[in-house]
Amino acid sequence: NPYAQWGNTGNANAASGSTVPQPSIFGALPFVTPSPLPMFVSFRFTSFSPSILNSTVMGPHGQTYFRVSTDIPTPGFTVITNAANQPTVIIEWARHPMLEIRGIVPKRQSSQWLALAPEKRYRTMTVKRKTFVWAPDGESICVRVSARAPQTHARVTREEGAVAVDITSDAIQMGLLDVCVATALLLQCGRKID
Repeated sequence: NPYAQWGNTGNANAASGSTVPQPSIFGALPFVTPSPLPMFVSFRFTSFSPSILNSTVMGPHGQTYFRVSTDIPTPGFTVITNAANQPTVIIEWARHPMLEIRGIVPKRQSSQWLALAPEKRYRTMTVKRKTFVWAPDGESICVRVSARAPQTHARVTREEGAVAVDITSDAIQMGLLDVCVATALLLQCGRKID
């Protein structure tokens, strides 16, 4: 009975007054399901010795994904190595710090790569010809495709004795994991990056 779809409380065959959209039973109308919230994969800078500049980045299941070493073996440099002990990020702490993310960002000044907006409310970065925005959002610093975009690709949050980097699986597939780890380090290390 097609009339049973109406929310008529006097009719026992009527549908309930639910506000959740239901698919058309008869297939005459298209049905759009709401998009699910993005799933985040969590990483943590831990084991500060004494700061985030010498730390370990743990990922799912307590697995070590990266190690951060500063002034070892070369003074004035921070090197982030991956689980295979290969350097993936190199930061040179010169007057104008330089950054390189192997295979993603060629060596350049951190202030150019993570540029502060004129109004100083957010930073922009370009990765693989796509521009992203890092901006505060509550207790976190989030990365999106624009300052007003609703979808968060990653967020960095300071915790007790750790810095959390939560990143969507889509962002990991886009190759943003190393980028987000490097950015979290730059934004949370306490050193001048401009």
